[in-house]
Amino acid sequence: MKHYVLVRIKTPKKTSLLLKLNRLNVDIKEIVYEKDSLTFKIDKQDLKKVKKYLVSYQVEILDETGVYKLKKELKKNNLIITGIFFAVIIFMILSNIIVKINIIHEDSTLRELILESLKEEGVTTLSFKKSYDEYERIIEHIKDEYPNQIEWLEIDVEGMVLNVRVEERIIKEYEQSDSSCHIVASKSGIIESITTQKGVAEVSIHDYVKKGDILINGNIKLNEEIKESVCASGSVYAEVWYHVNAGLPLTEIKETDTGKMRYNLMIKKGSEETVLLKSRVGEEKRVENVLLFRIFGFEFYLQKEYEIETSTITYTEEEALEKGISLINEKLELKLDNFEEIIEEKVLQKELKNNNIYIDMFVAVKEQIGIKEYF
Repeated sequence: MKHYVLVRIKTPKKTSLLLKLNRLNVDIKEIVYEKDSLTFKIDKQDLKKVKKYLVSYQVEILDETGVYKLKKELKKNNLIITGIFFAVIIFMILSNIIVKINIIHEDSTLRELILESLKEEGVTTLSFKKSYDEYERIIEHIKDEYPNQIEWLEIDVEGMVLNVRVEERIIKEYEQSDSSCHIVASKSGIIESITTQKGVAEVSIHDYVKKGDILINGNIKLNEEIKESVCASGSVYAEVWYHVNAGLPLTEIKETDTGKMRYNLMIKKGSEETVLLKSRVGEEKRVENVLLFRIFGFEFYLQKEYEIETSTITYTEEEALEKGISLINEKLELKLDNFEEIIEEKVLQKELKNNNIYIDMFVAVKEQIGIKEYF
């Protein structure tokens, strides 16, 4: 790309000047004839020849042209342009931040439930807006998590405000005053405790029951004759058994944050990602992307680059076994309520293979097994 400049040379002998320029093979453009001067565009490289060989002429540089003029103007006004650029960036960031969340429903309990669910999904005040698809995924996740409480849910973004409209699900009670039901066993096990609110207990503590056995009878009898049928209610806890297995490597690569974090900018177009600045942390890093804004099909992200250190941990057979048992217990405990607990655990078999340990375990759990069966 040639760098042209606009020059003015004062001379009354314009023809003579043009001939001299021609002999020097100087390419001139857009000649303007003035009374005592010539104005034209000239390549900056040719300007050096003009100054060297036409020393008797007064050469005045008026302006840069094209891209170079733009660069010159940008350089001259770099503070103003930088301020405008950052103002636009800040505006874009602020316009993509949620400053208020409205849960539109009269029930305060349901509003709190929705707010807590949104928080778990990273949707809070002063958080960045998410995409339409992401909001749709969040809606489906909340509806799946609370199928009995939520009939319909909609998320609508208006400027910097997130409006969440929710319709509560009204479930007609299946259990009516004239309905009858038993409490039956959902699993086989040994009864640990039984509490009866309605109906007659058919089992005692330490009894073994099979899946489907009646635990609390909804038929109230006198002298073997049914006097009344009710919908039995109560809670029955039993010791139930699980056979579980797990595999665990003897070596593990562990990542630790060093505490060093730097910001970067990334532009995404479809599946193509372009990082604008050179990374200022090491090659080993963990990256979090925060969407700033979208424009003309491009997505602009603020990247948080966390420097990490990796280390290889090698477990002994006993340590790997203990870690595997702990992981199994953690997964089981996630499914237990406040009154359920793991009673006993026993490793049935362990095997070392391909630098992994494989565990077969027996686990006994105190668990609620009573469910209603209508008749």
